[in-house]
Amino acid sequence: MRYTNEGYNKTNGVVYTPRIMADYLSHLIISHNKDISEQAISILDPAIGDGELIISLVKYIIKKSNNADISVMGFETDISIIKYTKERILTNFPNIKIEIKNEDFTSYALKGKVKNSYDFIIANPPYIRTQILGAKKAQEIALNIGLTGRVDLYYAFLLFAVRLLKDNGIAGFITSNKFMTIKSGTVVRDYLIRNAKIFDIIDFGDTKLFNAAVLPCMIVFTKGKTQFEHTKFTSIYETFEKEAVFTNNIFKSISTDDIISTVDGRQFEIKHGNLAKNLNGSPWSLSSKKTCAWLEGVNRATWKKFNEIGKIKVGIKTTADNVFIKENWTNEQYIPELLYPLITHRNAGQILSNGVRMWQVLYPHTVINQKKIAFDINNYPNTKKYLEIYREQLEARNYIKEAHRNWYEIWVPQNPAAWKNKKIVFRDIVEIPQFWLDNTGAIVNGDCYWIDIFNTTTEDTILLALAVANSNFIEKYYDIKFNNKLYAGKRRYMSQYVEDFPIPNPEEPLAQEAINLVRLSIENKKLLPENKNKIDAIVETLFS
Repeated sequence: MRYTNEGYNKTNGVVYTPRIMADYLSHLIISHNKDISEQAISILDPAIGDGELIISLVKYIIKKSNNADISVMGFETDISIIKYTKERILTNFPNIKIEIKNEDFTSYALKGKVKNSYDFIIANPPYIRTQILGAKKAQEIALNIGLTGRVDLYYAFLLFAVRLLKDNGIAGFITSNKFMTIKSGTVVRDYLIRNAKIFDIIDFGDTKLFNAAVLPCMIVFTKGKTQFEHTKFTSIYETFEKEAVFTNNIFKSISTDDIISTVDGRQFEIKHGNLAKNLNGSPWSLSSKKTCAWLEGVNRATWKKFNEIGKIKVGIKTTADNVFIKENWTNEQYIPELLYPLITHRNAGQILSNGVRMWQVLYPHTVINQKKIAFDINNYPNTKKYLEIYREQLEARNYIKEAHRNWYEIWVPQNPAAWKNKKIVFRDIVEIPQFWLDNTGAIVNGDCYWIDIFNTTTEDTILLALAVANSNFIEKYYDIKFNNKLYAGKRRYMSQYVEDFPIPNPEEPLAQEAINLVRLSIENKKLLPENKNKIDAIVETLFS
């Protein structure tokens, strides 16, 4: 899905870049090219669509050099739009040369015949994940440009752009902001830092200014090597501050440090800084003198990180929840023998669960001689009869067959022996952090993560980790360190972020106060508001 307002819908559901966004990106690109002379200028749009980006960029080029000899190369897989796009561009600029290939850009780029060819590349590439792209095509792209793990198509567009730029050429992209923070984007981030001099990054976060399946960002770069202190980083995320400056055009306000309000009544905070120095593939985030000093103080007060107290894991993935998971099994014709309590997001709370009754999961897995195996359902007649009802659905999961597993197994059962242990469970996507202790031995569903606590981790450390993870401090730490809010203030507590959460020394007197407050809350099965406020204040002080 491309980024758009309501304009220019294609019959297959793909939509294109709104003019206001195209103009802002073109302005950024041209601002970094100080010498547009009356020479031949070549432009590439690898996903040209309706031509909005090209029309905008050419308009800005002509403003600086009215006699420029401009040639445009575009790629578009939808043949039905090509004639319209070409005519639209030539109607606006009859003197330019234009060629639009009805070809997938990545297939063209994989041939490797063209390098160092373009003065400008401007693009809003399609956002297609590996599942849709196809394993064979994804693997071909990954091998060619050195990617590992999951491949999103826009990764290839970004990396191929570096190859195709002239030495002094400039590229500007509108794309998903996910590559800046997720693990699979590490290779992309590292490649761009080593091979591209990044001028600007603008993270539009949860603005939802356009219909898009993902949260957009802009990135502008040339060939070279990134200088962190010279890479401008702007973030725009929703806030709930009362004082705001009204704007009917967010792009006119990007250069300010205001909290702005838009026509729909929402408010956004605009922050400016530089790209934080990236170490070991860490997420891209905004850095300023103030945030750097704050993080340095946190680091000095850090005793351990969360990845030192346990292994962070996602819950089970059945890939057939309608079969394996139910709120109530009493109405089933056959009630399976292998039912176990299941923790889901419905049970989430801070420090302890909210007390809502757990659902149940049919869990046909166990451990024998330290080896994970599936139960023989012939020994469990009701389980077998129940599963046979859904056999056709379950056998259709070809990946189970390919893994040489039984047709009735859960796809990701995790370690059956670990459920009985004490664990910290937490929600994935949520506005405020919700980390709670579980002593019930219940299984964790895939809508939550959990920390499989190491045997060497002390009780005090576990309780202190709960204090930190549920604090106001950790929200601030997350926003500064990872810069990855989703929408409406929601954060995504993925393992790669949580494992980096800091823990102060539990032997500190103040830390002991926080530990005792958490212990008291668990014993009383209730987190009182006044105790939550005390915990917040203590954690803030411990890291200040």
